[in-house]
Amino acid sequence: KKALLFAIILYCGINTYCQNYVNQLYLQTRIDNVTSLYDCDSINNDSRFVGQYLNLILKGNINERLSYTFRQRLNKSNYDNNNIFKNTDFLYLDYSFNDKFSLSFGKQMVDIGGFEYDYAPIDVYFYSNFWKNISCYAFGISTKYNINKDNSLIFQICNSPFSKQDINNMYAYNLLWYGSFPHWKTIYSTNMIEYKRGHYINYIALGNRISVGHWDLDLDLMNRASTKQKQFFFKDYSIIGKLQYNINNKFSCYVKAGQDKNNAQENANLTAANYYDLCVIPNTDYQFDGLGCEYFPLKDSKDLRLHLFMYSNNDDNKGYYVNCGLTWNMKVINKNN
Repeated sequence: KKALLFAIILYCGINTYCQNYVNQLYLQTRIDNVTSLYDCDSINNDSRFVGQYLNLILKGNINERLSYTFRQRLNKSNYDNNNIFKNTDFLYLDYSFNDKFSLSFGKQMVDIGGFEYDYAPIDVYFYSNFWKNISCYAFGISTKYNINKDNSLIFQICNSPFSKQDINNMYAYNLLWYGSFPHWKTIYSTNMIEYKRGHYINYIALGNRISVGHWDLDLDLMNRASTKQKQFFFKDYSIIGKLQYNINNKFSCYVKAGQDKNNAQENANLTAANYYDLCVIPNTDYQFDGLGCEYFPLKDSKDLRLHLFMYSNNDDNKGYYVNCGLTWNMKVINKNN
């Protein structure tokens, strides 16, 4: 009887909180059928169904100025009993002083420019070497200034994405610009990130989206350079392009390609302990390309998405990868509609 009473009280408390403070509560998942076609005769082709993501997302307002955002990755395999935040993508409070200024504190996305980087992981099908290796969520504080309704600046100080649990005093300092103009949007940043205590690598990330008619072109350019490098530009960089044709608001198709290259440390005796770039490591020349399509079958809703894509890269096996699947949102509360 006590257990039943406690359950009723807990349910009533949660229900009251959700009614008053929660705007959105939903689960989000993506299920794929993945087929790997290898060029190497010694490796067998394989195909399987996989669950790629299972996200719990919660958003709400505490009052008219204070809001929160929370996303938990439920299916990550690296749970750590000593750090329950390890599988939390973000959990932060946002306080709006007025229409111009706001302040955020908590676990956030590290503010690095580029459209590929800015997508939620569940929406990225195949990707660059940098995207694969960057740890893009960290605890920190940021302030946002809205220049006007189409342009905003964000300055952020957060833990370095290269920090480990047993290492302190490693930070990242990030300045990001979101811009929007007729036919052109930007996500530009400059970043100073500690990869070792007292040693920094600079990112200059220029994300561009050009929209004309039914066409969208995303072009991301990134230069990475340590303060110890002699040649600052064009030794360690990424170029990523995606051209998408939106047939209508339900169906689109695209081609995407990119290159990550790092010739900043050409030294045969180089060891991992001396790398400047810990994402695109020295002597990397990674290239990939592919094509795909997306379809939203529900009327007046983006809660169900079907996808099909194929890509290849210049990894050792030089395989072709084919993927089809679906993504859906299971909404519990959605007061925005």
